[in-house]
Amino acid sequence: MTDTQKYKLLPAGGDTYSEIITKNKYYVDKTLYLRSVFAEDGSSVLLFTRPRRFGKTLLMDMFADFFRLNYLNPSDTTFQQKRFTDKEIMKDKAFVDKYMGQFPVIFISLKDIKGINYDIAKGGLINLVKELARTFSFLQKSEVLSEDDKLDLKNLCSDAYLKDPFNQNNLTSALSFLSSCLYKHFKRQVILLIDEYDVPLAKAAAGKYHKEMVELISSFLGVLKSTPKNTNEDTAPILKVVMTGCLKVAKNSIFTGVNNVVVNTVLNTQTKFTSIIGFNKDETKKVLEDYNLSDYEGMVKEKYDGYRFYNEEMFCPWDVINFVAENYEHKLNGTESDIKPGNYWNATSSSKILQEYLGYLNKSIRESLQDLVDGNSIEVKINDSMNYDDLKLHDPDDFFSLLLHTGYLTAVGNPSKNNYLVKIPNKEILECFNSNITECFNDMVKEGPDFKAVNIAKSLLKGDEKKVEDLLSEVILTYVSTRDFATKSNPENFYQGFLSGIFVNCKDVISDYRSNAEAGLGYLDFAFKDDPGKTAVVIEIKSCTSTDELLNAQKVALEQIKEKKYAESYIKDSSIDHVYAYAIAFSNKYCRVKVEALK
Repeated sequence: MTDTQKYKLLPAGGDTYSEIITKNKYYVDKTLYLRSVFAEDGSSVLLFTRPRRFGKTLLMDMFADFFRLNYLNPSDTTFQQKRFTDKEIMKDKAFVDKYMGQFPVIFISLKDIKGINYDIAKGGLINLVKELARTFSFLQKSEVLSEDDKLDLKNLCSDAYLKDPFNQNNLTSALSFLSSCLYKHFKRQVILLIDEYDVPLAKAAAGKYHKEMVELISSFLGVLKSTPKNTNEDTAPILKVVMTGCLKVAKNSIFTGVNNVVVNTVLNTQTKFTSIIGFNKDETKKVLEDYNLSDYEGMVKEKYDGYRFYNEEMFCPWDVINFVAENYEHKLNGTESDIKPGNYWNATSSSKILQEYLGYLNKSIRESLQDLVDGNSIEVKINDSMNYDDLKLHDPDDFFSLLLHTGYLTAVGNPSKNNYLVKIPNKEILECFNSNITECFNDMVKEGPDFKAVNIAKSLLKGDEKKVEDLLSEVILTYVSTRDFATKSNPENFYQGFLSGIFVNCKDVISDYRSNAEAGLGYLDFAFKDDPGKTAVVIEIKSCTSTDELLNAQKVALEQIKEKKYAESYIKDSSIDHVYAYAIAFSNKYCRVKVEALK
């Protein structure tokens, strides 16, 4: 067996920059971006949004290690000298002398500010502030800070104090207060790094406490107004703020009153930052070379390539590192036939919020999804910024925007201002797309080899209300989440989309399918005929706030079909033998079906 010790250890997902360097693990050098971000970029607040597992946290950790002052001996940069000694940034002596180890740094992650309700999530913020304040406990001995400052600092270390509602202002102003204390004590501006800034808002939207969380996080991030472009440059305690996340949250959500926020997304055309997060083509090639896997560059490209950040060909680092870790010993041991590209991204991706859209997707979007699976690109409108709570409106544009920003799609063209050509980037993501999106959608209407959708359609065409009710109830109970009903939009919209998703899978047994179409004296919800055209079905749906309303809603729906003459053309058509009018009433995960034969 060939000795593997000549190869560096590969980093695991949670390794910090210091752990990678001190344990001599493999590191793709991103240190030149220290200069790009902090010396060449003029913004006060810089936000990077990228999909998960692209290396955002490691980048921020590297930033923190480079700039962080030795608080007990400010002139000592030994820590940085050991961790950056052979890195590219060290070639820029002027930058290193001015910046390395010269700033107080506040580095936090908001990933744990979450919970099934607001109180639990707020508890996550309390723990964060408490631990952060304790890291700066040395300020208690400061000769510069006032006694009031020291008392406030002590209080921020107290769990009981922070949990007291009367002290919430002290909780939410913690970043402002701590940065001010550091600025006073060291007479140096502070660098603030905030990782996963949007997690609290995403979790709050899912947990139905988004409004409260927006208020909390907006107050907590009030520190962003303490940067040079938002206050007096000479007295601003903050030098620069860098944040990372998955989505750009609309300014009117948490950035109200903050000026000079620069956002760099996967759609951004600033070439200086296209490769800051993720591996570009050359970096990926170098990793494979270093582990004697250059022969498999084509395999890696086919499985994991395809992302385009503006004009740069990008790979997800998590994929590349895992591929190398699993396969380089096979090359050493002569077992090359066992070298295979795994699917590493699927286990890390969160598709819940995407799956909650599925009941709202109409026929055209279903066809667009199929185009994507077939390897084609489609043109869609992309929202560059969103509010997480607005996702409950289930706008199709937001659906494709989410697919793009979460890594399921990549942009390959920009025909007009907000319209982009998008496609599934590679084979790995195609597998994830199929398992998390397409299969989930199809599972709503399939059961083994038979389509549940087809059984529902056949039962509707037979006038079998009990069978229809049983099948629909089973589908709803099995595949629909109660969160699907926690929406700002009319709940009827969900059921409309839900049934649309069923009927588009029934092309073999129905014909002349119509949805939300003009008929008689109004607009019917659904109508179709059997394939021979001898039987017609007209459906009116109603949404109820409680199950007590279901029976009455059925009566109203049937009366509406008759009063609005939705089925009149079918009744008068001599080629049609049977016409069934269906009233389908829904309340959350319950439904009742009533049929009346009109012919």
